[in-house]
Amino acid sequence: MACTAAEIAEKKRIAIERLNARKNALATTSSSTAKPPQQQVPKPTKPIFPLPEKQRQAMALASSSFYGSSSVGGKAPSSFANGSARSAAHPYSKPSFGKAQTAKPAAPPVAPVFIRTVTCSCSMVTEMRFTVVPSGFNEKLIEVFKSIPSKQYDPGTKNWTFDVKDYSMVQERVTALNPHVSIGPIPPFVLRILNGQRSKPSRACLSAIEPTLAASLLEFQKEGVCFAIEKGGRAMIADEMGLGKTYQAIAVADFYKEDWPLLICTTASTRDVWAAKIRQLLPSVPVHNIVTLQSGQDYIGEARVLITSYSMMEKSAEKLLARNFGFVIMDESHTLKNFKAKCTVVATDLAKQAKRVILLSGTPALSRPLELFSQVSMLDRKFFAFREYSARYCAGRQTQFGWDATGQSNLPELNLLLAAKFMIRRTKQDVMSQLAEKSRETVLLDPSLLWTNQEMEEDLQTYAADYSISKGKQREEIMFKYYNATAEAKAPAVCAYLQKVLKEGQKFLIFAHHIKMLDAVSRELDKLKVDHIRIDGTTRSDVRSELVNKFQTKDACRAAILSLKACNAGITLTAAQLVIFAELDWNPSTLAQAESRAHRIGQEGAVLVRYLLAKGTADDIIWTMLQKKQTVLNKAGLCNEDFSDSTHVDAPCSAGNIEPYLEKGSKAGGPLDGLVTKKTDERKGEEEFRNMLDDGEDDDLAGLEF
Repeated sequence: MACTAAEIAEKKRIAIERLNARKNALATTSSSTAKPPQQQVPKPTKPIFPLPEKQRQAMALASSSFYGSSSVGGKAPSSFANGSARSAAHPYSKPSFGKAQTAKPAAPPVAPVFIRTVTCSCSMVTEMRFTVVPSGFNEKLIEVFKSIPSKQYDPGTKNWTFDVKDYSMVQERVTALNPHVSIGPIPPFVLRILNGQRSKPSRACLSAIEPTLAASLLEFQKEGVCFAIEKGGRAMIADEMGLGKTYQAIAVADFYKEDWPLLICTTASTRDVWAAKIRQLLPSVPVHNIVTLQSGQDYIGEARVLITSYSMMEKSAEKLLARNFGFVIMDESHTLKNFKAKCTVVATDLAKQAKRVILLSGTPALSRPLELFSQVSMLDRKFFAFREYSARYCAGRQTQFGWDATGQSNLPELNLLLAAKFMIRRTKQDVMSQLAEKSRETVLLDPSLLWTNQEMEEDLQTYAADYSISKGKQREEIMFKYYNATAEAKAPAVCAYLQKVLKEGQKFLIFAHHIKMLDAVSRELDKLKVDHIRIDGTTRSDVRSELVNKFQTKDACRAAILSLKACNAGITLTAAQLVIFAELDWNPSTLAQAESRAHRIGQEGAVLVRYLLAKGTADDIIWTMLQKKQTVLNKAGLCNEDFSDSTHVDAPCSAGNIEPYLEKGSKAGGPLDGLVTKKTDERKGEEEFRNMLDDGEDDDLAGLEF
């Protein structure tokens, strides 16, 4: 409803009164000793059109409520005259500093939200010592650390460690510093497991195993069998590739033969290998009781030993669960890294049903600790809840997109916990001193052969630029195209390099991922009339065995062209002492597994591994990514490789000197500039972990599977 002219005039008058009253109050507070002169309050003029009495009282009441007065009517509140009440109520009034003031009012207490709290996290670093890592500096906290009898300070990591016997003392003294310092606990069951009494497993159990099988086991393999039996037949044998995990698993299964039928889940390419090993090592098992599941229609009612691929296991889940297997072996168990995948769900159901479960994997986690959760859950589903596990060992945190468990934290403690509860892991350098050494070389291909036209070169440059400014799903799509284009660009240079390799006169394996690269290498060897074999995802398992036998037994067969995904596990090709990678893979464990096709039991000579890298391609990004992932896995004790530690050589160049391309700081430079020029020796001790690289690339591409 619109106001009349009289109402507007009355409101204007009241506003002027309030303004004058405010000026009077401010003048009063600004004087410290002298009494301020009496301010004359202007008398209100009589309105031409007087307001009704009720409306005048309502407006006066609103005014008095605003200033905290109970006066009514058109007169100003009395507090405006002397200024005292107004001064007390005014939010910006200044305190008086005259002689009449005797004491300053006490400052209000600081709210807890403004107190800077240093948080401390505790984790085990050895079986007898733990570390306390603070989020910041606190002088009193350092004094507490120095007061602990078993204190040790590491200048390298700048962390304090203490004996586990002083754990309660540390917790009590740091807790006393609240609210300035807070400390988190080590889970009680972790302390209980790591501090429990453990003895070396007895070897008396080996007498209950098939005599010929027990006699064929090496000393470290016998130790692995006894470890699994001590854990009640629910354990993970995570020996490095090539150390005979199959023999150990079959020995454990033979010890628990009363719990059969036995189910062996493996990759499709190794089903026949497992069947042959069972027939060889357990001759007491009738041949007709050893069944390889080829289709969902196969009859398995009389199978004492059933061997199936993971894909067939998923398709035949209902039939397998109905058979009620008492002993389950999961070969290459890292295949079950995604706990949400249907295949992993079926495998978990089979593990719950079975009394004994053995997991086999040379690379339990391909990229990050999260991939271990599903495997650990199969061995003991009550051991860890997902949130608890991921929060402690995967740096789990809540984000706007949900729970993020793609990180890593407390990896030394996780390694200790797995070793004490579930896992036994030995490396070649630990147990195979008689095995020849393995060395790596990175070969920078001839840049003049990397692309055959200007358009391809421009495409690679565009992908590199787009990748550097993209994020999330878009970055994955760009990397997929970049990776694919790299294969096409590298193919001519790889084929040219093979001509040099053939002159060396030795057998070799060459791994690649893309069909176009495999085809290019095959055509090159055919053109040069070099006898070779090729195994990829289209090769049938029966043909695969024949090809492997040909390469192993015939000197005329010079080369084996192998798919990275189809041939990184399950086959032995020790006839070769040279392994060449025409392409890279996202996971260091995949590459390590592929290397072990030649570097394994039965190898009599030194193995040389060469990675063919091309500057200005996706290799720039992937090689850096591999080193970062490998560092994370090394911290957890799940990988013992170091791809950054390799000798750098150049491929023969058909375009003159290529030194300008190798200079640091060049415009085309990338992570391949300044490659480390050190020799890899598998038997030397571990080096200090390298600094972690930026987080962006690894997280954005972690889920890519090509």
